[in-house]
Amino acid sequence: MGEDKWAEVIEYLKNSNRDPKKVLKLLKGSDKGTESNYTIARSSYSMNVIATITQKIHDPKNKGKNLTHIIRTWVNSKDFENFYNLIRGPENKKYDKSHREKYVKQINDLWTKPNQQFYRKYFEATKGFIILQTGSKTNRKTIKPELRNFTKKDIEEAIPRLKKTFNWK
Repeated sequence: MGEDKWAEVIEYLKNSNRDPKKVLKLLKGSDKGTESNYTIARSSYSMNVIATITQKIHDPKNKGKNLTHIIRTWVNSKDFENFYNLIRGPENKKYDKSHREKYVKQINDLWTKPNQQFYRKYFEATKGFIILQTGSKTNRKTIKPELRNFTKKDIEEAIPRLKKTFNWK
């Protein structure tokens, strides 16, 4: 019975130009937890950076300050050090004070990349926060009350802007 279950896969692998060692390595790699943690951290890095910078732009104490100044202030903070070590930990990278200018440039480049426009628009509409809704439809306005520093009024104002920005119904 086990042969029947895998017969199609085995037949495909036998008749393809795949390197058996590479296929095995690929299959074994998906079993490891560090690769999945790495993938999750890498995929969420840009979203987290854009959200944090947007929050800092909307912070009243940063009013009138340019983007590079806001980024540099964040990079010099303990908050960024903890964030960097958390996200880059699976890559065995640690925050290094001597690379602060490199971090500022990387974050500034990430912010200005055209492919990050979706995150910039979304977080601009939500003031840097992810809005969670209960229910299965996005047009419901029942909001979880335990959302960070958002008031219900902030959330209710953000939902129509999000719908308009992203053409949601």
